[in-house]
Amino acid sequence: MSFEWIETTLGDFINLKRGYDLPKAKRKDGTVPVISSSGYSGSHNVSMIEGPGVVTGRYGTIGEVFYIPENFWPLNTTLYVDDFKGNSPLFIYYLLQTINFHSFSDKAAVPGINRNHVHMASITVPKSKHEQEKIASVLKKLEDKISVNRRMNLTLEQMAQALFKSWFVDFEPVKAKIAVLEAAGTQEEATLAAMTVISGKDAVYLADFEREQPGKYAELRALAELFPAEMLKSKLGDIPVGWINTDLSSLALLNTLSWSKKNAPESLNYVDLANTKWGVIHSTEEFLFADAPSRARRKLKSGDTIVGTVRPGNGSYAFIDEDNLTGSTGFAVLTPKKNHFSTFIYICATSKDNIERLAHLADGGAYPAVNSDIVLATPCTIPVEDRDSEKLISAFHGFVKNLFDCKKNISLQNKSLEQLRDILLPKLISGEIDLSNQSLFPKIIMEGA
Repeated sequence: MSFEWIETTLGDFINLKRGYDLPKAKRKDGTVPVISSSGYSGSHNVSMIEGPGVVTGRYGTIGEVFYIPENFWPLNTTLYVDDFKGNSPLFIYYLLQTINFHSFSDKAAVPGINRNHVHMASITVPKSKHEQEKIASVLKKLEDKISVNRRMNLTLEQMAQALFKSWFVDFEPVKAKIAVLEAAGTQEEATLAAMTVISGKDAVYLADFEREQPGKYAELRALAELFPAEMLKSKLGDIPVGWINTDLSSLALLNTLSWSKKNAPESLNYVDLANTKWGVIHSTEEFLFADAPSRARRKLKSGDTIVGTVRPGNGSYAFIDEDNLTGSTGFAVLTPKKNHFSTFIYICATSKDNIERLAHLADGGAYPAVNSDIVLATPCTIPVEDRDSEKLISAFHGFVKNLFDCKKNISLQNKSLEQLRDILLPKLISGEIDLSNQSLFPKIIMEGA
């Protein structure tokens, strides 16, 4: 049996209400999320609204919709659902994503939404809450899979960061060797200690590993032998013997390729700072070169690292894993001098400590920024350039590149899932796709999710 649909107005279906004042100075730390027009904006120890709730922007960011499962505090820049009128909160979360809020803007310098105006929006919706929940559950399956994938990618990046810190910041394999030798251990025992640090496995596991995979064991041993067993003093603290304190200019070139009217392509795929956050390029825009923003000039290549120089603390950075992209001139583009330097450069330039360094050095009032040269001057400690250092950085690249390849595959899957979600959402909400036909639809969802 097909769902029963009704034509009504948004104001008859739910009731929206303006949020509440809560200046930052009056917020007290707690576990209650504070929601602004752009989403999560900190926490408080008192809730104003009982969850689950649905919130959208009233001023500033318009069109974003947020679902909050727990109790929360909506700020006065938001509209929240004050009364669901017996309807499914999760369905309403998806329904509001189909509303063109900008068409209800008052057209002021700062766009704003009049609640009474948006209440007049015409909608077609399932009459039954049970039917609403069926539709919402399909969309939630897709979003849950997208969220799982994002967490997986975050974990992979954290693994890469942890490896970098262990080898090139804390020098853990070196210190493991030193500890053994200082305890009157042998060179063989020191090498084994470094192998346990590098692999994260104990000596018993490594003994089994040697028997079962002697080739891989030999590679691990050779890697451990690349780390010295001594430290020396430097102006910046103790570093491994044979290593130097330097910066990324030893490994990377800065802003090497740019488009001009003479060499520009007819069209380009543009990466902007606003769409690049914490290692993820969320979206790109296609332009004819003649119509592209004047900032769209940096030619990007696979293996480049881009770091936003405007408000660097906002985390507008990413590793480029495809060709034919054009970046904003607001990015510093670091191109590796050798291919296997690429992942080292990215992890070093985007480490938490370095992003904080850039944020501290940024100046310029309303638009604090750093010069691209400051990004290139990111400090690092590496082996003196010789065959062994090449092997060590190359080995690091081998480990991290595998992680990044997994990230890329997961990101491609998420892109497909997001496209499927965006196609299905308005069709499901409006009834264009009929969920009562169970023969094909679940198969589409299961294959996508």
